[in-house]
Amino acid sequence: MLKPTDWLLEPHSCPGFLRTELKAHVERTPYVHHTEHVLVHLPKRYALVNINGIVEEALERSEVRDGFCFVSAMHITAGVYINDAESGLLQDISEWIEHLAPFGKNYRHHQTGEDNADAHLKSYLTNHALSVPVRDGKFDFGPWQQIFYAEFDGRRDKKILVKVTGFK
Repeated sequence: MLKPTDWLLEPHSCPGFLRTELKAHVERTPYVHHTEHVLVHLPKRYALVNINGIVEEALERSEVRDGFCFVSAMHITAGVYINDAESGLLQDISEWIEHLAPFGKNYRHHQTGEDNADAHLKSYLTNHALSVPVRDGKFDFGPWQQIFYAEFDGRRDKKILVKVTGFK
């Protein structure tokens, strides 16, 4: 069983954020399609980190005023989700996920030489991707909603896709 210290739980930032890479910015009046990759390298195998500010910066660079922002974890052992940025809740979520897909169990996937079956199952409990409406150049969220990246097989480079599409 993992200990709580085996998880990186960060309600307000992404300590493993490396950089963003612009992949495309297409404007065909009045439409904008803006795509970025967010590169992260989290220092622990398991993490729930707030990427809301990073995604907001991509939205700002897109100059989209009305549309949608699509966010995707580009790995099968990670996910993205929207929830409250409260540290106790992150602890509850990590314990719940660990209870449902525990580390160290003898999974069939491990017979292939892999050791990350729990990471695949954990990612199944979060979303592969999400969409957020954009209004007046800001996320059209409820009062406590934030975007989180869930990492279940970290300590290596990963990418998150951010695609913003809409009107200037």
